[in-house]
Amino acid sequence: MNSKASRRYTTAIYEAAKDQGKLEEIAKDFSYIIGLINSNHDLELFFSSPVIPKNKKLEVVKIILTGRVSELSMTFMNLLLERRRGGLTLEILKDFIQLKKEKEGKADVLVKTSVELSDSEKASMKSKIDAYTKLNCHLSFETDKTIIGGFVAKIHDTILDASIKRQLEILRNRFRQGDYSLN
Repeated sequence: MNSKASRRYTTAIYEAAKDQGKLEEIAKDFSYIIGLINSNHDLELFFSSPVIPKNKKLEVVKIILTGRVSELSMTFMNLLLERRRGGLTLEILKDFIQLKKEKEGKADVLVKTSVELSDSEKASMKSKIDAYTKLNCHLSFETDKTIIGGFVAKIHDTILDASIKRQLEILRNRFRQGDYSLN
């Protein structure tokens, strides 16, 4: 979940990158930094630690990122550390990637089904989800035997649950409430 503080920083770097025509470059840089942080838990703790002085953090960021990311990305990372927002670094970088996709009319969707879908079924699912969201969605598929049948799709913070398991839960609740009778 994005905090108000992280969204302000995300919006600011998005607008700066857009004004300079560097959205793709910044997105690539941020994806690289996200990968670094995700692959090294100590680095995530390093950014969020209030005990480590900001000048030490700035020094380490300079060593790690110089020559690997753009000047704008480096300036932004320094700004986050100067303002003691290191603990929000990962959230802000991920939020930037998400905001960029939203502005481009794209979305990542995780679809869980009980069985592996064929290519034609995946294409059909994509077209239906694209129509529902009015976005160009990139679908990732997983199998989950607990679903029984149907599918569960996660789009941002929204979950579309069209699984048989869910339908049975709804039906069971209606029986308990007396909405249905067996006669």
